Amino acid sequence: MSGQKRHIAKTITWRIIATGTTFILTMIFFSEDPNATEKASWVALIETVLKMILYYYHERAWFSTKLQIKSTIRHLYKTLTWRIIASVTTFLIAFFIFREDPAAIQKASGIAFVESILKMLFYYLHERAWHSSKFGLKSSK
Repeated sequence: MSGQKRHIAKTITWRIIATGTTFILTMIFFSEDPNATEKASWVALIETVLKMILYYYHERAWFSTKLQIKSTIRHLYKTLTWRIIASVTTFLIAFFIFREDPAAIQKASGIAFVESILKMLFYYLHERAWHSSKFGLKSSK
């Protein structure tokens, strides 16, 4: 079980960053809604649960796929398919929660678009930070 604590901590820190980003973007795009904080909280909560489930099945699907392609290309496809699934999910949740807003489609689209860019950047920075961290790794003493 080498690295299990590390993987759990890495998962939790990423989910905090990702959910926090969605919450803030939702608050920005729907700031004029009198219930924006409550609704953005629901978007974040639903997103957290749903994306954990979807990510699990995305991982299972890619694990089962026997495409004979270079690993770097496979990781690129895997990254792109997850980003599409995740952004569409965020769009649908935000649209559903704020559906009374006359500009809900445009605002939810804005969240999904900005989220795509920010979360790729944040994920890269998160990976770099964890790459330099020794937390949860066995020491070579």
